[in-house]
Amino acid sequence: MREMEKTNTSLVFRIGGYEEARYYGLRNGADPANFEYKVLVEGDSWANILYPWSEYFFGYNEAFPNFIERDPRFYYRNIGWPGDTLEDIVRSSHAPDGRKGADSGLYQPIRSGIFDFLVFSGGGNDFLGGGQLECFLNPYRAGTTDPWECLDRAKVDGIYDKIRDQYLQIISLVNVSSPQTKILLHGYDHAIPKSGGRWLGVPFTSKGYTPELPLCSYIIAVLVDRMYDLLGEIAASNKAVRVVDVRGLCSNHWHDELHPDRVAARAIADKFIGEMVSARYYDAHSVVNVIGEGDGDCIPALIELGSRTETIAAVHAKAAGYMEGSGFTFPTRSCAATLSAFLQMSGIDIKTERGAGALASMLKKRGWGVVDVGHQKPGDVGVTISSLPPPGPDHIYLVVETHNSDRMTIADNQAPDPHERFASGRGKTPTDYFLRAPGFRVAGFGAFDNGEELRSVDYASYPFEDEDTNDLAGAAE
Repeated sequence: MREMEKTNTSLVFRIGGYEEARYYGLRNGADPANFEYKVLVEGDSWANILYPWSEYFFGYNEAFPNFIERDPRFYYRNIGWPGDTLEDIVRSSHAPDGRKGADSGLYQPIRSGIFDFLVFSGGGNDFLGGGQLECFLNPYRAGTTDPWECLDRAKVDGIYDKIRDQYLQIISLVNVSSPQTKILLHGYDHAIPKSGGRWLGVPFTSKGYTPELPLCSYIIAVLVDRMYDLLGEIAASNKAVRVVDVRGLCSNHWHDELHPDRVAARAIADKFIGEMVSARYYDAHSVVNVIGEGDGDCIPALIELGSRTETIAAVHAKAAGYMEGSGFTFPTRSCAATLSAFLQMSGIDIKTERGAGALASMLKKRGWGVVDVGHQKPGDVGVTISSLPPPGPDHIYLVVETHNSDRMTIADNQAPDPHERFASGRGKTPTDYFLRAPGFRVAGFGAFDNGEELRSVDYASYPFEDEDTNDLAGAAE
C-alpha cells in the first residue's frame, strides 16, 4: 500500500511508490499533433495537487488544471508540484537534470517547442503558504482598521520584488525557448482565514489576531490584489503574457483556507480555457490591413467564439471593460460593446463602439452587406430598430446558428450562453435587417432542424428587454 504524508506547512505530499516519470508517461502517451491546443502546466498546489492521490488520502478535490485536462481539445502536461516556491521552480527550470528529476521542471518540456500555452501558478507559497504570512505580519493593535498598518511594508515590498524577479526569469526562459508559447498567469483569490488554519489562521493567531475578524480577510485581500498589480505590470510589458483574474470565483467555494473546492476549480478552469481559445482565434485572425478586406475570413472564428460558454465569458469580460466610464455596468446597455469584443477577438480590426447604430454603420462602411430577414446565416449580425424615441437601432447581436427562417441561436449581452432568439421578435424587438461580412461564403453553415428546444439558460442577471444604446459614445481606445 502506498503511503502519503504532508511534509511541512506548505501543501507538500510525499507518496511512497510514486514514480513521477512513469506517471507522466502513462498520462501523456497520446500524440500532441492530434490535439487542437497544447498546454503545459507548472506551479504549486493550485497547478497540481496530485489528484487523485490527494483525494484518497486527504480529501482534496481536483486542481483547476485537472478540468483542462478533461477537455478533449487539449494535449496536457502538468509538471507542477504542491508546495513549490518560485525559487524551487526557477532552480529546476534552469538545470538540465532539474531539482525533481530529469523529467521535471520547465527546462526540457518548454524546449520541445510544441506548447501553445504555459499555465503558470506561482508565488502563493512565497507570500501566503508555508507560514510566510507570519514573517511580515505586525502584532495586532486594537482599533486598527487599515490592513496595511498591520503589515511590515518594507518586508512586503521585498517579498514582491523577489517574486517579480523570479517571474521575469521564468518568463524570459519561456520567451527564448519557445517564442510562440503564450503564458497565462493568475494571482489567486481572496482567501478566508480560519481559526486553526495552518496557512493563515495559525499565523494570525500567533500575532494576536482573531482570524475570523473582517480585518484579517482585508489583509489577505490587499496582498492578493498586490499580486495582481505586479502581474499586470509584467503583462503590460510582454505580449506573450496574459493575466487571468480569478478573484471572486472561489467565493463560498473553498476546500480549505487556500485551495478551491471542485465547483471553484471548474469555474477557474473554464476561465482559463476561454482565455486560451480566444487567444488562439485572436492571433490567427489579428491582421486586417485594408478596411473590411479579410472580414469574411474571420467569420468561422467569430461563429466559434459565440458557440461556447467559455469564450462568451471571455468576450463578456472584455465588454465589461469597454463599459467602464459609460455610466452603465455590464450587461446593461452593453450589446454593441459585446459585439465589438466578439468581432475584435475573431480578428476583425474595428474600434470599440457602445452604440448599436454606430456599430452597424461602421460595419456597412467596411463593406458588410444588408441581408433581408429570413435569409440570415451563421456569422451574420442582426440589427433591431425600435419605434420608440430615440430613433435608431436598439439591439445588435451575433447569429451563431439558424434553425429556420425565424428561429436562431445567437450570442450577445443578454445571456451567458448561446441562446434562442426569433427574427420576428416574439416579445423582443423584431429584427429589421442583418449584415454579412464581405467575402464570406455561407455554404456549409447553418443547421436547420424541426424546432428542437434549446436547453434552458439562466437569465437572472442579464437584461431580457432590448435596450437603446444610441446615446452612448464609443469607448476610449
